[in-house]
Amino acid sequence: MSRSQRVSAARALLSVMPLVNRTMGRAMRVNASAVTPLLPQQYRLLGAISHRSRTLGEIARIQGVTPATATTLVTTLESRGWVTREHDLEDRRRVVVSLTEEGATILAHSQQIAEAAMADVLEPLTPEQLSRLLDGLSVIDGLGRSSAPR
Repeated sequence: MSRSQRVSAARALLSVMPLVNRTMGRAMRVNASAVTPLLPQQYRLLGAISHRSRTLGEIARIQGVTPATATTLVTTLESRGWVTREHDLEDRRRVVVSLTEEGATILAHSQQIAEAAMADVLEPLTPEQLSRLLDGLSVIDGLGRSSAPR
């Protein structure tokens, strides 16, 4: 693929991100009465630690924020009982953040809300369009997984 094709693909991908963000934000606000409102950054953070605990430094890198901002996000989630923060047993200078059972429940509920909202947005697509979209997203997801911090 040529550079101009990659730039066109990047432009197309970036152009749909506001739709995804708006849809998720609206869905979270509409369903805020069921749970404490979950901001997109908080949703991403819970997802980042859903499979394993992470250090504050890893969270900052994954979120694309400063360590101070990551600390603020974690403090908010910790005050809600959704994450715990503990010192690493091997290196007391490192702080490890883990998802609590309540945090996992909130994440699962928020995931269902987000999926339902996005499914509504995709409703007008034909089966062929959905298949092509899934193929493309699978490729992008693979790129993200291969470059994501472990």
